[in-house]
Amino acid sequence: MNDASLDIPRRLNDAPRMFWWEIDVALIFLGAVLAGLLAGFFMTGCALGVLLALSFAKAKSGEHPAFALHLLYWHLPSIISGLRRTPPSYQRELMG
Repeated sequence: MNDASLDIPRRLNDAPRMFWWEIDVALIFLGAVLAGLLAGFFMTGCALGVLLALSFAKAKSGEHPAFALHLLYWHLPSIISGLRRTPPSYQRELMG
């Protein structure tokens, strides 16, 4: 990580942060910790959460700030992602 990613947000448009991660990466970590806690494997959940969060942060580095929303659009059905007015992601040509 570079030093700029550890800075305190200085502008209103900066992404919200939890600890030293952006909020979407932190939610992946917290989700894995919660799953580990509910399953009775807290330390395993913590380790898995760190690995998942770091891998997602590495995948999203250098990408658009709404990278997670783009993934939701491409990989989830339109009912779940909430995008009802857009065509399905497999449709490459617009009709009409």
